[in-house]
Amino acid sequence: MLKDAGSRSPAASSLIITRLCSFMYSIQQYDESMAADSTSDSMSSLGDAELLDVVCDEAVRHRRSYSRQLQAIAEIDARGICNEHGHYVGTAALIREMLNLDPHEARRMVAHAEVLNETVSPSGARIEAKLPVVAEALAEGAISPEHVEVIRKAITTLPDTASLEDRAVAEKILCEAAVSCEPRIVRRLGQEIHHRLNPDGDKPKDTTLRDPLRRLNIRERKDGGVSGTFDLDAESGALLTNLLSPLTAPTPGPNGWDERSPSERRGDAFAHILKAAANCPDASTEAGEPVTVMVNVSLEDLKTGVGRGLIDGHTNISAAQIRRMACDAKILPVVLGSKSEPLDIGRATRVVPRSIRRALIQRDRGCTFPSCTKRAKWTHAHHVRHWASGGPTSLQNLALLCHHHHRLIHHSDWEIRMIQGHPWFIPPSHVDHQRTPRRNVLHSTRAP
Repeated sequence: MLKDAGSRSPAASSLIITRLCSFMYSIQQYDESMAADSTSDSMSSLGDAELLDVVCDEAVRHRRSYSRQLQAIAEIDARGICNEHGHYVGTAALIREMLNLDPHEARRMVAHAEVLNETVSPSGARIEAKLPVVAEALAEGAISPEHVEVIRKAITTLPDTASLEDRAVAEKILCEAAVSCEPRIVRRLGQEIHHRLNPDGDKPKDTTLRDPLRRLNIRERKDGGVSGTFDLDAESGALLTNLLSPLTAPTPGPNGWDERSPSERRGDAFAHILKAAANCPDASTEAGEPVTVMVNVSLEDLKTGVGRGLIDGHTNISAAQIRRMACDAKILPVVLGSKSEPLDIGRATRVVPRSIRRALIQRDRGCTFPSCTKRAKWTHAHHVRHWASGGPTSLQNLALLCHHHHRLIHHSDWEIRMIQGHPWFIPPSHVDHQRTPRRNVLHSTRAP
């Protein structure tokens, strides 16, 4: 079918497009007529074996039809029809418009046409198909377009050191596997071939060794949970998968099988790893506080298991969940009386002592500077009366401040006063001539 494009008048090019479009349209009409024939008889009248045969026959017909389409696309590309008209930026754009395809699908069809059919060099010389074995298998209906794509990617991404013979052998192996295996299996086989041809792997770039790719994006949901995406380098990825592996095995439930999906099993395993890391003696600290989740609940709700509470002073959860979480050594319940005063807080020793910092978090819930939204986990415990000046390390002399406002208090004319057990801020005169005390009300409104 391949012909030298040469020079051609616009009228001749238009005629060629019309004929090629007609050819591709005839393929579509043939497919539709065959489909009509297969559905003209009621499927309900067919036996089990006949129904299975219909599915297989239709799959073979579709694959053969796809092979014919690729031949037509290769001819369109070889003649350079889209370039002559100047309206299309490439053959894929023309195919996309003709068949109403997504751009990705149109580009994939053109890529398949290029590797499964002969091409013509700029000098007019014929170039054999890059994947002749695959082309033959597709024309016979033995493999699917998905198989073609997997094999194409596997062969085109082989290392530069792979010889022509290596590529031909790889194509044959993958094509034979595609006849009887799913595309995902063929993909894994292609990866194995790649590793065998390049056992040492690609030499990593200096920047990759110095700054490995590690990214984590997290967003908080309205229900208090988090969602996100992450990327890890090979070393960190191997560590994660090895940590997850023993924890993701299916565990039979009451019905005798594990009703969790693989994704859910991995999620449970990841949560288990987080808890194990939090319990590790070498776990990192935040603002001098080891990794600890604090929940707030009224004494009555904790007793009955009904009502609501707060986790980390912000997210609402049920009291029943809090009762369950309280069994965890790293989950500390702050039990409140009828006036929301702390009745019981876990105790430990550290400066600022853990017990005092936990009481601070319970009282302030975040940075106490007016209008600041920073949560408690991003704050420091600030001495209202400086410790060096005799200020005690006590709840009545401490306030939570974020890094920015902590520096502001130390290096500006803002002042803090404790009024009725809570920190109030006195602005400088250039901010408020009256210097009226102000308080952060954003966090206090979150109290249960």
